[in-house]
Amino acid sequence: MQVIRRFGVLIVEWLSLALGVYIAGHFGFINYHEDYNTLAVVAVVLGIFNSFLRPFLLAIFLIVSIPILIVTLGLGAYIVLFLTNGAILALTDKLLSNFEVNQWAYATITISVCSWFLTSAVGIDQLKPLRRAQAAKDGKEPPKDVIDI
Repeated sequence: MQVIRRFGVLIVEWLSLALGVYIAGHFGFINYHEDYNTLAVVAVVLGIFNSFLRPFLLAIFLIVSIPILIVTLGLGAYIVLFLTNGAILALTDKLLSNFEVNQWAYATITISVCSWFLTSAVGIDQLKPLRRAQAAKDGKEPPKDVIDI
């Protein structure tokens, strides 16, 4: 049952990425040649990169940006997240031939906000694994959720 839930979460995340790419394309930040097959491929590639590559990029960027995090009292983490999402978008741009990013910063913001908004609206808590790991590390019982997705 847990595998089915995780697969459902993955589908919702890919749909939210596809919606973000569609909206960014509508505003002209991204060009995917109005082909919905390309849109689906872009969403899948972004989803795979977000699942497997993003944790490594975040770790590297956070380690490198420790001075910025100290000076900004932790608010620089948003800059690190923005740069990580942008790096994944740029890598997707280089990987796919019929997908191009016209305005990198606006496309990154649009896709990130759309993905965050849709996954939050559906009830997917992307920080839940981190909270559970912290509770296990502290030896506490993780809080019980009403709906565990």
